[in-house]
Amino acid sequence: MRILQVSRRDRVVRRRVLDDESVPGPAGVIDRTIAVAARAVLGPVLPAFRADPATDCVALTYDDGPHPEHTPRVLDVLAEHDARATFFVLAEPARRHPRIVSRMVAEGHEVAVHGADHRRLTRLGTRAAVGSVLGARHAVEDVAQVPVRLFRPPYGASTLRVNATLHACGLEVVLWTAEARDWMHDDERRIAENALGTLRPGAFLLLHDDRADPELADDPAELPRFDRADVLRRILDGMVGTGLRPVVVGDLRGDGVLRSYGPDLVR
Repeated sequence: MRILQVSRRDRVVRRRVLDDESVPGPAGVIDRTIAVAARAVLGPVLPAFRADPATDCVALTYDDGPHPEHTPRVLDVLAEHDARATFFVLAEPARRHPRIVSRMVAEGHEVAVHGADHRRLTRLGTRAAVGSVLGARHAVEDVAQVPVRLFRPPYGASTLRVNATLHACGLEVVLWTAEARDWMHDDERRIAENALGTLRPGAFLLLHDDRADPELADDPAELPRFDRADVLRRILDGMVGTGLRPVVVGDLRGDGVLRSYGPDLVR
């Protein structure tokens, strides 16, 4: 098994890959048996973080919105490029901006849930965490008028118990493998280059149409002021020569997804 790590303060994703056949398997027969058993038992409740690399697609995903200014402009760019994205929305902004959520649905995008707010679920008990997510899902479905099947925990932090309960309720937990590092201010070109540099076949690309946790910005870190629509336009234009096609997460689930677990899940 290989450990993959992407980290920054308060936004850490650590994972052990259980079902990536490109990763060398455990050397011993016992370890192999354990890995197979873990895959069978834990697979349904482990978070998906990318699709099978045999695909030529990547999933565009947005967190923290909808935002009254940024999200419509992002939707405009997606329309210009005939591209679709998965929007992991927060319940409160979705309630405040129902027309934006309705536009997402009308234009063929996938609406998913990111939570009631941006609280870290691992700081809540299992019952409180699950109740918060399911309440947010109900609120988002009420606004979007479509079923919500995907959930991305804030900061990527959840637990196996929470995941198992959400899975039983029809929610699949989704993380990411590519990112633009767009939660802090930077030049649009560099942010797009960050994203393009991490894209691989089957990747789930993490983007943001808002920043829902500004209180966590460290001095001298600047809160984002860049043009998010321009970043997306640069990413989509940059993908033209890569042979990769942008899709929604739901388009890739049928081809199989790779799942993972991390230290903050096993509790």
